[in-house]
Amino acid sequence: MKKIVIAGGTGNLGKILTKEFLERGDEVFLLSREEHQSDHPALHYVLWDGEQLADWVQKIEGADVLINLTGLSINRVFNEKNKALLLSSRVVPTSLLGKAIGTMWQPPKIWINASGVSIFNGRKTLQDENSTDFGHDFLAELAKKWEAACLNTSTPDTQKVILRISPVLMQGSGMFAELYPLAKFGLAGKVGDGQQMVSWIHHEDFKRLLLWVADLEKADQVYHACSPNPVSNAEFMKSIRKAAHMPIGMPLPVFMAKIGARFKGVDASLLLETVPVTTILTSQRGFTFKFPYIQPAISDLADQST
Repeated sequence: MKKIVIAGGTGNLGKILTKEFLERGDEVFLLSREEHQSDHPALHYVLWDGEQLADWVQKIEGADVLINLTGLSINRVFNEKNKALLLSSRVVPTSLLGKAIGTMWQPPKIWINASGVSIFNGRKTLQDENSTDFGHDFLAELAKKWEAACLNTSTPDTQKVILRISPVLMQGSGMFAELYPLAKFGLAGKVGDGQQMVSWIHHEDFKRLLLWVADLEKADQVYHACSPNPVSNAEFMKSIRKAAHMPIGMPLPVFMAKIGARFKGVDASLLLETVPVTTILTSQRGFTFKFPYIQPAISDLADQST
C-alpha cells in the first residue's frame, strides 16, 4: 500500500485517479480548499488554501507519490483578468508544494506535476518529449511558467516528473461529452479548415499512464499524456460522427467559431489553434496504450453512452 497525495484531486481527473488508487489498495490524501466528508476508510481530505504553509504539510509527510493537478479550468475567455487567475491558480500552489517538500523529514519519493501539451501550441511539426520548440501564445506561456514553478524548486530527495496532459476523452465532461450529442444532430463538422491538429487521450489510458509513472523507480523528467497518434480536427470530428451514426456534419467556419466561442464564454483559440503533439518516451519505456487510435477510443465512449 502506498500513500498518495493529490493536490487538486477533487476535479474530474482527480476523481478518476482517486478511484483507481483506492481500488488497488492505496491510501489517498486529497488537498482541497473546501471541507469534504470521506466515504472510504482509505480516503482522507486535507484542508489547505494553496497559498500558505500550515498543518496540512504534516498530513502529507512520508508520501510515496505527490500529484499536483491544481489549476482553474482554461475554458474561459483569455482576457487579462482570467489570464492572471489561470496563472496564479497554477504557479502559486505549485511553488508552495515545493516549499512544503523542503521542510519535510520524509519528503515524497516522486512528485508528478501536471502541465499541458499546449506548451507546443501553434507549432508546424509534430512534437514529442524531446522537443523544445515551444509555442508563444498564452497557453504555451502558461505551461512554461507552470513547469518552471515545479522544476525551479529544490527537492533533492524527491524525483520530479512533468506530465503534459492533452484533452482527456471521457463521459460527462470535456471534448467528447460536448461534441457527441451535437454529432447526433449533424452539427459536428470540421472547425475552420479542419487541418489544426488535435492531441488527445482516452481516460482509461490517462489513469493507467499516471499510475505507471507513479510506480517507476526512475522516471524521465517529462512525459506526454497523449495518444501517440494525434489527428486533424477534421478526422476527430469524423470519428465522432461515425460513432454517432451520423454521416454528415455541418462545418463551422472560423468567423462562426469565434462567435460561438464568445457566446459560450471561452477563447476561440481552444477551437482553432493547432496542437501537434505525440509521445515517444512512454512507449520506449514500456507503456502500452489501450486506445492508441481515435476511432476505437471514440467508439468505446459512445458504446458506454448507450
